[in-house]
Amino acid sequence: MTHRIALLALLLTGPTALAAEPKPSQADLDFFESKIRPVLSQHCYQCHSAQAASQRKLKSELTLDTAAGLLKGGKRGPAIVPGKPADSLLIKAIRHHDKLKMPPKGKLGDDVIANFERWVKLGAPDSRTGEALDLRLGAPIDIDEGKRFWSFQPLKHAAPPQVKDKSWSHNPIDRFIAARHEAHGLQSVGVAQPQTLIRRAYFDLIGLPPTPAQVDAFVKQYEQDAQAAYAQLIDELLASPRYGERWGRHWLDLARFAESNGYAFDKDRANAYRYRDFVIRAFNDDMPYDRFVRLQVAGDLLAKLNPTTPEEAQAAAQKIAATGFLVAGPFTTQQTQKERERSRYEQLDDMVHTLGTSLLGLTVGCARCHEHKYDPLPQPDYYRMIAIFSQVGFADVGINMEPTKFAQSKAAFDKAHAPIVAARTSFEQEQLPVALTTWLDNRPEHMPAPGFSTWQHIGPFPAESFDKAYDQAFGPENQKQVDLKKTFADGRLKWTEQPTWKDGVVHNTLTGENAANYLFRVVESPVARKVTLSLGSDDAIRVWINRKHVLGNKIGRGAAADQEKVTIPLKKGRNELLIKIVNGGGPSGFYFKSSLDGTPANVEKILQVAQDKWDDKQRKQVLDWFKTTDENWLALNTAVEEHKKQEPKPKLTMMYAAKTRGSTYNFGGDTYKVYYLSRGNADNKQGEAPAGFLQVLMRSPNGGQRWLDATQPNQQKQAKPSRLALADWLTDTQHGAGHLLARVIVNRLWQHHFGQGIVLTPSDFGTRGERPTHPELLDWLASELIRNGWRLKPMHRLMMTSRAYRLGSGEYSASEKADPDNMLVWRRSPRRLEAEAIRDSLFAVAGTLDTTMYGKGSLDERTPRRSVYLTVKRSRLIPMLQLFDAPDAMQSIGKREASTVAPQALAMMNSPLVRDIAGKLAARARPDAKTTLDDAIANAYRIAFSRPPTADELVRMKGFIEHQAKARGGGNAEALAFRDACHTLLCMNEFVYVD
Repeated sequence: MTHRIALLALLLTGPTALAAEPKPSQADLDFFESKIRPVLSQHCYQCHSAQAASQRKLKSELTLDTAAGLLKGGKRGPAIVPGKPADSLLIKAIRHHDKLKMPPKGKLGDDVIANFERWVKLGAPDSRTGEALDLRLGAPIDIDEGKRFWSFQPLKHAAPPQVKDKSWSHNPIDRFIAARHEAHGLQSVGVAQPQTLIRRAYFDLIGLPPTPAQVDAFVKQYEQDAQAAYAQLIDELLASPRYGERWGRHWLDLARFAESNGYAFDKDRANAYRYRDFVIRAFNDDMPYDRFVRLQVAGDLLAKLNPTTPEEAQAAAQKIAATGFLVAGPFTTQQTQKERERSRYEQLDDMVHTLGTSLLGLTVGCARCHEHKYDPLPQPDYYRMIAIFSQVGFADVGINMEPTKFAQSKAAFDKAHAPIVAARTSFEQEQLPVALTTWLDNRPEHMPAPGFSTWQHIGPFPAESFDKAYDQAFGPENQKQVDLKKTFADGRLKWTEQPTWKDGVVHNTLTGENAANYLFRVVESPVARKVTLSLGSDDAIRVWINRKHVLGNKIGRGAAADQEKVTIPLKKGRNELLIKIVNGGGPSGFYFKSSLDGTPANVEKILQVAQDKWDDKQRKQVLDWFKTTDENWLALNTAVEEHKKQEPKPKLTMMYAAKTRGSTYNFGGDTYKVYYLSRGNADNKQGEAPAGFLQVLMRSPNGGQRWLDATQPNQQKQAKPSRLALADWLTDTQHGAGHLLARVIVNRLWQHHFGQGIVLTPSDFGTRGERPTHPELLDWLASELIRNGWRLKPMHRLMMTSRAYRLGSGEYSASEKADPDNMLVWRRSPRRLEAEAIRDSLFAVAGTLDTTMYGKGSLDERTPRRSVYLTVKRSRLIPMLQLFDAPDAMQSIGKREASTVAPQALAMMNSPLVRDIAGKLAARARPDAKTTLDDAIANAYRIAFSRPPTADELVRMKGFIEHQAKARGGGNAEALAFRDACHTLLCMNEFVYVD
């Protein structure tokens, strides 16, 4: 009772008292952040925080991870009374007053206790936000109880049930369907006509309409042997490369695939399309689904990054590209330093949320700020899951796709390079020490400065290209000694003195495009010494001293100071300096400045000691410096460096993908760490989170260590990379999440084939999702998937060869009344095509569809390539696709909406693209004047709808064409009217709906 009164008094007086207090100064808040908060985090949060509560470790109902929690207190009352240390329970506890002794393992230092007393006297300034934990929200999540929910249960062995009418079933699926029909007294409609079946199968598997010839051939075969013809049709479509494009698009919805960052600047991801190509290839190759998943979460960790064969390179590229799944989410570059940590957690949340909904059908992200309100997903599980991705960033990762060819060219280069390096090494070992001794014996006490003559210039010498102007040796280069009296180009080019050219100034006075100009001057040096030259050039430069090449650089730029620096050796007496400036186009110039290069202090100190007293280290220091002054070594070194520029470089194929410690929101030492966060607030860290998995999907008694430990041949355990462990856990059907992984994907296949899943909420298999309409069938399908090695094509074949799939769209009043939503699959419900299939069908019926596969896409919706290859730029989504409900690529989408709005019809009627396609359809249907109008109309129907027109349709369409021709008038009125008729077909429901 006393505690309640105290708390009531605090509630009644607290606001008034606090209102009277001045706002804490920044200095006071800084004191809290530096002296108080770290101690609370280190010594208190383990037992007194929201995180401790979620882990069932909360003591005394006291939370200290928010300012509100301190004021609210626990079982003993408020933890602090601002301004009154003596009355604050927290201060008594850290003083170890009576029985209150916190931390229990040992008393804090006196200086720390003094800091807490000072902090309370200051009024307990606190920068943390958030409400105090409400302990009335309910008991902690009971994982064992949660495991009893249907989706978390292991797969049940469900044999296809026995049914009364055995003739109705074409395969085991039908027995599950028929059993529910019989139990509910439902009567199914008959099997659809062959024209309907082929159109349905084509759109389901490849997303394109069949041609009239394909329809005719199938109908003929169907009439002879329906089962065989239909089975052959399904096999042919599954083998088509168009299958991967169709089903790859379904997966890209789940992966929130896009080729730009999103947000304001929406920077392009030039190489992100390689993930899309990986997905299409994986579906076409019937990659086992468990491997498909493994590569997307950890492919980069499984890839051989330095392949030695083309086959290894191709495999590595596929594995790396697969991880585009993890980093496909939006990413803003507009971040202040303060926002980066929060945004990093948003990025990690995007990865885990996408993985949860797409692979497991669970809204894992809902446990970020609190325990999941409905599913058995504690908040710690969420942070252990995102800790799996703590090291993940993104990057454009390169793979050499021609390693054999590169290895051959590299070997040839190394063979040619070796003798050049050997010559330099031989000189360093044999001649350089002798030259150093000679120099030391003749070294003058003072190093007088050299003198530079007036500049001489000749040029321009034109060439066919910039590269040839750089490489070709023109006149002055071919002379053993520069002769200023010699002329070139039949006397048109001669040396001219340039007395106005001053050193240290950029001279933009040279001319010629793809041409070379030569500069020359004599350098008289009283002694042998070294000079450093600072140079600039437009666009390339080469330098010789005494006919020895000492510098070469080919780079497009404007001349400026200090673009190049080179140290040249001068011999005693006359030295000739020749410079070649090469220009690509426009004005050209150069910059020159010299500086005397003295002996470095560390070398000078060694030189004060007799040479025979040097140790090996000192001798090396002197030789390393001296060789840079020796013209013979410089010439040999220049030869090495020039040849080194010819070293072949691997041609890398770049992929936007996940990369360990790649680019992300970098904010310092914690960038690649994950902490438990109170209420999801990055300012309220509760300790570092280890990698781990969802408890409700673990059957192993040792928790996640089954997957996190990697046993070596010597039986010693070591940590496995967490994403590899995740891949193992996800696909482990006995102890991990594999059973749910299988349920979710077979439900997605069923959804796309039947219009709705066995679980109507395909991305939510939790307690808020719908229960399966046929739970035994779902488990049987999942078991079949696993039994068949996780291959999806056999599952397509199984579903599509069932009688349930082949039903027509007719009606029975009794069945309609008992199951109006067709939940028990007694008929076929017509479905509208997705946006991409609508657009692709338009080009298909026009006969202009470009079937080129893979590679970069386009933002032009008029391009005739399949829609899956249109570039997905988040700020410039394709209008036509958006109109028909294509996703915005901001989050994973498991089921698209199918809206019906007026702008859709208006676009089909008024779009110039659709109008143009109508003209091409008309040309296909009536290729020449010999084709009668009746035949042309029939052709148009067969192309657009995969069926001929009815007699009534033929009459009405002819009447429409006659009316249009009369209204138009002119010599080509009938042709234009027929185009209008074709346009009308494209605007009909039948074109965009499939029975």
